[in-house]
Amino acid sequence: MGYNGIMIIKINDTITDERGRTGKIINIGIATDKNDIAAESDTSLNAKEYDTDLNYTGAITFCNEEKSKTYWCYFIQIKDKVTIDNRD
Repeated sequence: MGYNGIMIIKINDTITDERGRTGKIINIGIATDKNDIAAESDTSLNAKEYDTDLNYTGAITFCNEEKSKTYWCYFIQIKDKVTIDNRD
């Protein structure tokens, strides 16, 4: 199971997912259809910031530091936010 706490994620934050992949968030997709759990539909929304306490269905896209690989995971698969600052 993913991160059990509440976090605010933002574009350019660095996260680690359940599989141990770490990277910078390049997209936050929020589903608008209950059958679109990965927020891939044309009707899904893109956000610059998302509070996981809202419990929306969706996914993030992130890339590794070298920007050579792109990954995605559902919100519930985010294990940790690595970015540490005073924004939230």
